Amino acid sequence: MREEPSELTEDLRSRVELEARDKARLETFIDAVFAIAITLLGLEFVVPLLQHSDQALAGFLVSVYPKFVGYFLAFFLLGILLNSNWRQFQNIRYADWKLFVINMVFLAFVVLVPFATSVWAEYADTTAGVVFFDGVVLVCGLTLYSNWSYVRRHPHLLRRGITANTLRRIHYRNISVVAASAAALGLAFFSPVLSNLAYVLIVIVAVSVQLRIHGRDDHGAKQKRRRIS
Repeated sequence: MREEPSELTEDLRSRVELEARDKARLETFIDAVFAIAITLLGLEFVVPLLQHSDQALAGFLVSVYPKFVGYFLAFFLLGILLNSNWRQFQNIRYADWKLFVINMVFLAFVVLVPFATSVWAEYADTTAGVVFFDGVVLVCGLTLYSNWSYVRRHPHLLRRGITANTLRRIHYRNISVVAASAAALGLAFFSPVLSNLAYVLIVIVAVSVQLRIHGRDDHGAKQKRRRIS
């Protein structure tokens, strides 16, 4: 684990004071944008004017099943992005203007997710429709990854006492969204329908990273007990 400076130098403190942005306001704004994006997903569903019969209603519900699939897929992905962003900011001490810009780019594509989902639901069997959706999610993942990479390169922005384990866990979990969306994007050129199964990679990567880190922790604990004994 690398050593973190306990106190900011005078030059660094001056830089923080000049470039600092209100971290709490940024977090609140991020939460608000995510809330709006998730709400926009639900606005896609409109009750139609149909003949008042079971057959007509059942036929309509069957016809819009791609919208339901797209809704739950996008809701799931936005939830993962929001949770990853929360986890990052729990370990961030300061926010500067560059971090602010990275998050603005991130949110710009988050707001695009509902539109990309509508395109995907309408044209789920086309390469262009699926590629557009996967591309938007990929950029969201890349900017989220860039956010954490930037903070790691500027340790004074991190909270004091953060462990190497925490840095590593957040790093690998951020990769899961990028890997899944990149895989989905590549598969879209061969099978637009099957490409969306690539998002299962997010769960696989998250579980694998968790098991790997726990395995390292257990191995380290055993070695420590051996040295003591």
